[in-house]
Amino acid sequence: MSTVESDHVATTHESGVLAKIRRVKYSVASSGLRRSILDVLITFLAYSPERDRSFDRRHGTDTSGAVEPSSLGIADKTLREKAILYLPSPARVTRWMLENIGLDHRQFSFVDLGCGKGRVLLVASEYPFQRIVGVDISSELSEIARRNDAQYRSSTRKCREMRVETKNVLAFDFPEGNVLVHLYHPFDPELTGMALRRLGESLVVRPRRVVVAYLLYTGAVNCVTEVLASIPWLRQRRYEQSITGTYDWLFYSN
Repeated sequence: MSTVESDHVATTHESGVLAKIRRVKYSVASSGLRRSILDVLITFLAYSPERDRSFDRRHGTDTSGAVEPSSLGIADKTLREKAILYLPSPARVTRWMLENIGLDHRQFSFVDLGCGKGRVLLVASEYPFQRIVGVDISSELSEIARRNDAQYRSSTRKCREMRVETKNVLAFDFPEGNVLVHLYHPFDPELTGMALRRLGESLVVRPRRVVVAYLLYTGAVNCVTEVLASIPWLRQRRYEQSITGTYDWLFYSN
């Protein structure tokens, strides 16, 4: 066995602890102690939405954690392939949107397409919407969202008319009246476009105001804006980009 092969085998069999020690030694030697300490702090202090359970600890709910599309219980293979990882958005990000969207909550219903475990629905219930509706194709996540609704006891709750529907968004009938549609990049943008075109068809019969608030990461902005630009009744109003590119907002309306 050559020296190179021997080193490779030794490295492969190192325990996780030894590997981390080697990484620390290398970092200190190559970057210096101060830079290495800063890198460690950045790593440990970086926000991780799937590990953030502060909302659930406060309210006794279950909205945290990440769920892969393969674990969503979606029987239809085509729809399963269009689904995107469930990941809860920070409550503060949702509240910022609701407070800066520029509409009278009392004049609107709130709809979350791909609501998952329902954290966004619960945060929205702190505002005086006419009604709140969550839609998710996963029966498992929908049931968790319903339990969270029953468990939520926030003293600031202003809307108690909430329901969660388990269905394909293309089979969902949007409520009457003005509607604020929220999405946190839940599925393939093509599916989003199909759902919004279907909503547009209903506007011909029942004209009303529609506002879309789409949360996503910077890398997905181009593919989403391309799809939404093809919907003739929608107009992009604002784009708010976060420093990290993790929580960007696209705002549309008719």
